[in-house]
Amino acid sequence: MDYPVINGRSESYPTRHYGGHYTGGSVMTFCENADLLVPDAKVRGMPNSPVTVLSENPISVAPEFFGMHANRRAFDRLPGIMLKTVRGHDLQNGKGRWRFIETSDNTWTFTDLDAWVNTHYDAGRDLLFTLYGTPTWASARPTEIGAYGPGNPGTQAEPADMTKWDRFCAKIASRYRGKIKYYEVWNEPNMYNDGTAPIPGTTFFFSGTFAKLAEIVRRANIAIKAVDPTAKIVSPAVTNWAAKAGQSAETYFTGMMAAPTGDGSTTMKDWVDIVGVHLYLSSGNSTADLAGMIDRVNAAKAAAGVSSMETWDTESAPIAPNASALSDDQLDRYLTRFMVTAAAKGIARTMYYQWDNDVMGFRERINIGGRWNALRELLLSGSILSASKLFDGRLIYRTSTGTTIV
Repeated sequence: MDYPVINGRSESYPTRHYGGHYTGGSVMTFCENADLLVPDAKVRGMPNSPVTVLSENPISVAPEFFGMHANRRAFDRLPGIMLKTVRGHDLQNGKGRWRFIETSDNTWTFTDLDAWVNTHYDAGRDLLFTLYGTPTWASARPTEIGAYGPGNPGTQAEPADMTKWDRFCAKIASRYRGKIKYYEVWNEPNMYNDGTAPIPGTTFFFSGTFAKLAEIVRRANIAIKAVDPTAKIVSPAVTNWAAKAGQSAETYFTGMMAAPTGDGSTTMKDWVDIVGVHLYLSSGNSTADLAGMIDRVNAAKAAAGVSSMETWDTESAPIAPNASALSDDQLDRYLTRFMVTAAAKGIARTMYYQWDNDVMGFRERINIGGRWNALRELLLSGSILSASKLFDGRLIYRTSTGTTIV
């Protein structure tokens, strides 16, 4: 099938197609159902494999697009890489959890959180703080064991007395008003939980129901915005988007967004400003799956009535295998394919997990730090004019100086 070519490219062509060619004239030819053979050496050819268009328009991001986690206090300054967003989940091995901040009823410890907030705020970064991790003394199920192990009983449950949650949220917002702009309510609530109850004996992060989670979100919003009306609430970050469509992530996301919050009239979606997700890939770190995962996120947002909200990938990294098992070239390819695809598909921010993690991070890998910065400059510049993915997972993007395949 033929399509017009203007200034060397076709503005209209099949979203999914096989290799195409043009001879310098005004027509580009695509084979939609079979590989293209180009016997004439004078013909300029495109790769002979299926292509899915990620964006036909120039791709650019705001500086805040690039985000990171740092675990240990000693590495908070994140030397060698440039970023504008940092997430506080798992800081200093979990010292950002409620249980480590309010160690007993109305007894507070802020040492680690103060250091984290001040370091990143002074560096000019946006801070996203995750509100989660119920203390045993406040837990609705104080003997329950989940993802945080037997040393942290009750941490995955909602509080027995919700006014204690109100006080915690207000305390954090008051102490860090003007420094923490964004609050994410809970972490991966759908891990081994279908919205009714968790699977016993599994590593679940939340053990409550949709309704309890919705109430937690509503009360956090009210407590925080009473102190700081400019603060924004990020939804509980749903994971498992790499599963087949209609499984786990979509059903949980739409279920929680529609859940009643306990005030008799609202649902969770009325109390969030930004949609949070975790875009971990399936086994093999198949970046070819990422575009489809984001499509599923967008479909779930539409079903939940929150399409207009930004989507933030608040946690992702290669996990099967982890970064430590990848060569510099392999990790470079993962980062480039992931970041360009996420930007092309409209993800507003993405936060790598974690800078200094011994298994998942790349703090000591100078080449990767340099590649991160180069990739950041490329996406900030807006010089990528279009991008597509090949069936085998490779990424193709075009700039004014030529085409790059990664």
